[in-house]
Amino acid sequence: MNRYTTQHIDFLRTAYLSMKVRDVAKAFNDRFGMSKTESQIKATLKNHKIKCGRKHKDRLITRHRLFTEDQDQFIRENYTTQGVKELALLLKHCFKINKTPEQIKTYVQNHGIKSGRTGCFEKGNIPANKGTKGLTGANSGSFKKGNIPPNIKTIGTERICSKDGYILIKVAEHDPYTGFPTRYRQKHVYIWEQANGPVPKGMVVAFIDGDKTHCKLENLMLISRAELLALNQHGYKDMPDKLKPSVLAMSKLQVKTWQKEKKLNKKGMDP
Repeated sequence: MNRYTTQHIDFLRTAYLSMKVRDVAKAFNDRFGMSKTESQIKATLKNHKIKCGRKHKDRLITRHRLFTEDQDQFIRENYTTQGVKELALLLKHCFKINKTPEQIKTYVQNHGIKSGRTGCFEKGNIPANKGTKGLTGANSGSFKKGNIPPNIKTIGTERICSKDGYILIKVAEHDPYTGFPTRYRQKHVYIWEQANGPVPKGMVVAFIDGDKTHCKLENLMLISRAELLALNQHGYKDMPDKLKPSVLAMSKLQVKTWQKEKKLNKKGMDP
């Protein structure tokens, strides 16, 4: 294994000031008859904290340049007034080269070439439409004042909810979610409340015959959520009509039994 002598390090320190790592490695091997790789030379430079002293924009470029010096100067002079698409056409016309707008855009960004354009209107600029406010009149497709669109839904309009199948009706009530003066509500609840007032907390309006579309007042009943749960467990809505009164009574009794057992269990747990 060849170790680096003081002479080797001094050579690297001097060569790196004017060469890239690849060229430094070649010059080093030629000078000392060694076969160090570019990676090994790069690691040695790093380990000995040898810097090239060049800023990034001034570092040596050995790869093929995208544009010649004349083309670079042409781009710098015209980029202040032309976009990358226009520059591509101008380069093709003046230098007979085919470059894409993307290549030109990358080039100007990498070389710090600025157009000087901000995209904003300059101070003192007069818009082309200044003074035209109010000159454009209504056309055949404009809405007239007081116009009511033909597709607007009036109060009392009904539709079926796609989520649960209940009938919804549009009513003249403030919508707390949208702020609109109208909203849709479940029709059976709205009808029951018109006759009896707001539904008490913990209670629900259900259908006596189990039909969600039968919203007449005589077919509506007020039951607790627990009773509704019991009815659903017994398949109330699919029962024959002659059995539904018995299932309803049984469900109410079942809920009362649950509630009584719950109270007794709670008393038994109290100290």
